[in-house]
Amino acid sequence: MHTRSNHLSSLTGLRFFAALAVVTYHLRLYISPLGDSLTLFGYGFTGVSFFFVLSGFVLTWSGREDVRRGAFYWNRLARIWPLHIFTMMLAIWAPQLPTSSGSGWLAVPFVLSLTQAWIPASPFLNAFNGVSWSLSCEAFFYLTFPFLCKKVASAQWRARAFVTIPAVLLVLAGSLAAVSSVATADYLLGTMPLYRLGEFILGMCLAQLMKGGWRPPFHTWHATLLLVTLTVGLFVASLITNGLAGPVPVTIANLVMVPGFLALIATCADGDLSGKTGLLRSSVLVRLGQWSYALYLVHELVIRVARQYSASLSMGEGFVLAALVVLMSVSLSGLLHEFVEKPAERWLRQQYPSRKPQQVQHP
Repeated sequence: MHTRSNHLSSLTGLRFFAALAVVTYHLRLYISPLGDSLTLFGYGFTGVSFFFVLSGFVLTWSGREDVRRGAFYWNRLARIWPLHIFTMMLAIWAPQLPTSSGSGWLAVPFVLSLTQAWIPASPFLNAFNGVSWSLSCEAFFYLTFPFLCKKVASAQWRARAFVTIPAVLLVLAGSLAAVSSVATADYLLGTMPLYRLGEFILGMCLAQLMKGGWRPPFHTWHATLLLVTLTVGLFVASLITNGLAGPVPVTIANLVMVPGFLALIATCADGDLSGKTGLLRSSVLVRLGQWSYALYLVHELVIRVARQYSASLSMGEGFVLAALVVLMSVSLSGLLHEFVEKPAERWLRQQYPSRKPQQVQHP
């Protein structure tokens, strides 16, 4: 017997590991003494895909019909915007990375409005806090969510979505990667919100499926094994093709990992609904998961500061620096969550009535 609960604590715990995957990816990218020692984490960027899928799942699972559309938008703004602006201001004083656009103050309107990912060949994409490009995608997902809900509620449409969306994304990724320049493919299939919407919709479809009573016929360890297998498969593929076509393209890697993300989310949510206990549901991991948004936004700023001191370090010293970066990033994320993110979100939510007025029943 499954008990219905809106609080899926294991999914909160998973958020920490997804954020940590992105952190390790950036450590490998920017802390030069580490060299190829963190090659296994070279596909940590797929953690962003996990967040996109999870976002669709959680919003659909916890959605309420009695919440005004305007209030939904306001609450989403309250959730992501204050900490985005705060870390954007911090980024002004942080050293720049080689991938930074250097577009300066011209980027401010686009970064503030979370539209920086919509401009092809945009010099604003990585302006200020570079990781905030993904928030541009999330903002678009939120904008479309109330309209997509009606479609996803249709069982027939949902069944088609599970087949057609991955197929269309795969065809687009393969064809555009083959005929386009790397920069064009990276934009159209990597950072353009319209393309990444497919991952969000798949998460929505999974949540609606589970709300209707479906439960995965496999366990969390099966999903974990699938995820590990896909990750190792990407790693092996990159070793095989490195001298030929190079590492597996970002867009293909994201798509390869999505089935594992869906399977893991489904089994973990099922465990929560069944009242199971485990590591992901521990108070420590749930707390770290609550810090994951702050960790995602602050870690690259810490890396930008640490990178200045990394050039002359040995590999061993590089690992020590990387460990300090992770420790500092997690610590700062806790402070930002408790003293910036939560208070700002709470205050903003209080400024807008969220529920629709109840209809008065007259005799």
